[in-house]
Amino acid sequence: MIKRRAKPHASPFRQRGVMNLLLVLLIGLAMTVTTMGVVHVMRGSQEGQLSLHSITPAQGSTWMGAETVRRYLAVTNMTSLSTGALKIDGSDALAVNILNITQSTATVSGKSTTVYQVVANITAASATGTPAASKATLQAVYNVTPNGTQGSSTSSSNSGSTVNINTLNFYKDLNLTGGIDVLGGQNANLNVEGNVKLDNASVDGVNSIHATGNVSIGSGIHVNEVYANGDVEVTGAASVDQINALGNVTIDGGAKPFVIQSNGTVTFNGGSASSVTSIGDVIVPAGGVNIGTITTEGNVNWTGTGGGASTIQANGDVAYSGANLSTNITAGGTVTVNGEGVASVTTPSNVIDNANGDSKSSTSGIASLKAGGDLQANGWDAVTGTIGGTLTKQNFWNGKVNVTVQKGYTVSVPTISITKLPPVTIDRPAVDAYALKSSANYVFQMVNGAMQVTVSNINGITSGTYYVGTYPPLNANGVYRGYEDFLCTKLVSGSLDNNGVGQCLEPSTPGRTFCQGQSEENDCLSYSNGAWTISGISFARGILWFQGDLNFNGGGYMDTAIATGNINTGGSARIDAPNYAGYDEMCANATPSWLTLHDATQKQDFDGLYPTNLCDVQNQQLIDSAIGNVALLAGGYVNGVFSGGTINLGAKTVVNGSVMAGSTFNTGGDTSVNGSITAAAQNPNDTSSNQLSGKTTMDFSKLPSTYHPGTVPCMQGCTSSQPSTSGNNTSTINWTRYL
Repeated sequence: MIKRRAKPHASPFRQRGVMNLLLVLLIGLAMTVTTMGVVHVMRGSQEGQLSLHSITPAQGSTWMGAETVRRYLAVTNMTSLSTGALKIDGSDALAVNILNITQSTATVSGKSTTVYQVVANITAASATGTPAASKATLQAVYNVTPNGTQGSSTSSSNSGSTVNINTLNFYKDLNLTGGIDVLGGQNANLNVEGNVKLDNASVDGVNSIHATGNVSIGSGIHVNEVYANGDVEVTGAASVDQINALGNVTIDGGAKPFVIQSNGTVTFNGGSASSVTSIGDVIVPAGGVNIGTITTEGNVNWTGTGGGASTIQANGDVAYSGANLSTNITAGGTVTVNGEGVASVTTPSNVIDNANGDSKSSTSGIASLKAGGDLQANGWDAVTGTIGGTLTKQNFWNGKVNVTVQKGYTVSVPTISITKLPPVTIDRPAVDAYALKSSANYVFQMVNGAMQVTVSNINGITSGTYYVGTYPPLNANGVYRGYEDFLCTKLVSGSLDNNGVGQCLEPSTPGRTFCQGQSEENDCLSYSNGAWTISGISFARGILWFQGDLNFNGGGYMDTAIATGNINTGGSARIDAPNYAGYDEMCANATPSWLTLHDATQKQDFDGLYPTNLCDVQNQQLIDSAIGNVALLAGGYVNGVFSGGTINLGAKTVVNGSVMAGSTFNTGGDTSVNGSITAAAQNPNDTSSNQLSGKTTMDFSKLPSTYHPGTVPCMQGCTSSQPSTSGNNTSTINWTRYL
């Protein structure tokens, strides 16, 4: 019997080796699947983060578009503007749709004009063509006032012609200190031929400042718009909605974001801005500054930490240290990222990444890079994109630099071209008291040592020249009556006193007076050393003309007061221009509620007296006249040489009507001026600045319909003093919201 040998069994150790191999393969497969899943999730998360970050640049671009539309409305013919799409050249990622255009009527410089309200949607896109693409739409409401409707002038040099001016006009430097309160600020437009300083004060309600020099604003003062041919500086808690400067702009603080356009350099030592448009450089050395959009033909040097910008566009180099990871930078020169990182950089030149953001964040560094030059990555942050030059990594082990080096890769960026702001030009209306002499109802002069007054166009008084004289007091029927400052045609020989007043000889009985003293026994007009002083309760209504200086020492007056020299007020004086006072007070001898007459005879003295060149008695209304808008006017020309022209308003003075100083205007104490102001700087010997100090109130909110602050008499070579910016409209953003 043959026995078979049993087949040997396989070694258990050999089987164990196969099992180990299968186990390794299965584990490797599982890890691959897991890794792919994690990569997919991280990619989705990154795209989501990029989408969230890209919405802020899109919103920033809408603000740049809103400013572009505002400038377009400032130069367009509003009568031809229509609703619908508005093409913006050079920006395919920006769309503007004008939804509505409405018209309303407003009073500007005393004249009725059309104001346009324009509603527009501005849509901007960001990161187009990428997974992070997004859009934002901003709806803006604009108010546009065509400058061409704000007044013109007639070419005549007689007092019957008119010239239109703006509200506040100063033709040399202006300093505002103390408490300046402007009410009804739509009309509070400040025009200065020179420099403006608003500081150490509480100034509120100024609508706009147009200056041919520099403008400095501080102390928490707010102004809607500043337009300067020189530099503009804002300090402390001051705020300006819109700054336009042909020079440089320096922001040292500010209570709210600015909209800035400059032909020079813009520097932020603090504050913030919604948009900056600059032909020169933009410099940000301060920390915590936030700016929506920057557009410049120059460079951007942002060294301050914290804060940041949404969009930066520059022809030159950009160095950026902001902390806004959503910033989009487009530059013609080298871009240096020194902060925590940015969303994108686009440049045909080189890029230096010094970003030191969160090393665990995938969005620190440069999220999207397009550069025609070299990239020098000096940090540990992520950089993603394409370059045409050389890649240099300071930290060789930084694996987050995911950059494609493509030789011959070029990047083109649009060239920033900013239209220069045109200069402010302010025509100067001439102030000349002598040109208005023929329009006066009462002309006061010293002739051979005697006070004389020439009366014209006064009902109840025969036109002609009279002496200012007195009559002896009478006590008739137990009633005592004094007679001071009466009109007479002849004086008692040798009766003249040192004041130029004599005793009346003819007529033999008292006729009419032009003045109301503190009592019937007190005079109210005196003269000394070339100056007339009115010190009483009131004066006859009309246009008063004085050769020399004029001082008001208390009292209430419904007159136009004109002096060839200077005018000074004090002692709680009040002067209402005829057009401000109204018909009843000017023409019907009505005593206003703010004026108290001590004796019944004081009211009777003016019965039937009214200026026929100002009063239409038949229709019971004032005759429309430019000179009736003027309360005070000082200074004049003799043989081509100007003298006088300074108006000083003392404490407790109230002026209702237009003030026209041929040289300088000053306020002090508690003063109110409710009307337009002109300080024409015509006196070459007066080198002082205009000074508004103490507490000065200017109220344009309750002007009577008969008073037009922007219309004054033409005295010489009539031209409009409306500030000109090459015929541009006044265009402002009134309201915005994101849709």
